[in-house]
Amino acid sequence: MENIFQEFSVYHGTLVKPYYWLYPNSNCSKCPYHIRTGEESRVTYGEFYEAFGFPYGPTMPENKQLIFYEIKALNGTVIQKGQVTNCASSSIHAESILFEKHGYLDSFLYQHDSVAYLTLYANFTPCNEYGHCCISRMYELLMKYPQMRLDIYFSQMYHVEEDFPVAVWNREALKSLAGHWPRVTLNPLCNGIWKTVLYSFVKEVPETTLYQPILPARAAADSYNAYMIHLITGIQPYFVNEPPVSQPQETKRLPESQSEKMNYNIIPRPQNGYHNYYPVFVPRIPFVPPFHAQTEHVFKPKQIVRHINMPRAVNEETDFREILPNARKRNEVIITEQVVREKDKKTKDRKKKKKL
Repeated sequence: MENIFQEFSVYHGTLVKPYYWLYPNSNCSKCPYHIRTGEESRVTYGEFYEAFGFPYGPTMPENKQLIFYEIKALNGTVIQKGQVTNCASSSIHAESILFEKHGYLDSFLYQHDSVAYLTLYANFTPCNEYGHCCISRMYELLMKYPQMRLDIYFSQMYHVEEDFPVAVWNREALKSLAGHWPRVTLNPLCNGIWKTVLYSFVKEVPETTLYQPILPARAAADSYNAYMIHLITGIQPYFVNEPPVSQPQETKRLPESQSEKMNYNIIPRPQNGYHNYYPVFVPRIPFVPPFHAQTEHVFKPKQIVRHINMPRAVNEETDFREILPNARKRNEVIITEQVVREKDKKTKDRKKKKKL
């Protein structure tokens, strides 16, 4: 296997250079280390808010993609955690970097047979646009490692509204990806899951944030995401708690430098107009149930409709051959019917003779 990345060990984890031609530049603050593992994957609370829009609501920074991931064993033990960012200079999405063939994640899974779960916490849903093909690369990795389950949690929808010319392809790709439930799940970040991400990947989190309920603006966005992913995929998202009904408006605000970046628009709008996009074929992968399918009731029950024979009306002729399936009984019924008909015929003939 030819590796196309370089990994450097540091005190709190590793720094990964996913492509040999990346180098530090002013156009991308994350270059060249777009993958970080261990404690190096943690971000500041301000950076987390800017990317994920927590706790005050979505921010829509489409030029900033941030994904946290956890690789777990069958028993739920975390083998590795990390973060992936997009490359603004080379216009490469974070999913394309993470799911690159022969890339860092591919090599890690190849060397660790005990991996059973891959969980992504992303600020955007994956796309399948021309030039990125993020979902197509996810398919390739899922085909290569059929024992692995993929769970994706997101905070914002990416290019699925009708305003975008690529919305059709992104919607179809998301629907195809979600069609592999329960091996693959797509869920919006909400309530308790937000706290899980804060504990694992964010540093300098205020104590009040960890214990206060989800604010109304964020809860409304989470509810919208749940509605949209259900509308696109036809599958009800799981692990979604009910948003708070009546929460008082919080008076706490971010500093002015961060509050200027706040944007409560939920529906993204195109910025660069229309571009030439082409449909990308997404192959279907064989369905493989997750490991815990034998111990947990994860399969949806099928709707079974049973047809029964309704009673006939009194004056309705009955065909006994439809009721008795046994061939011998059928013959007996036929013979009995013939005998009855012959007797009736003889009786009618006798009555005619008597009249004459």
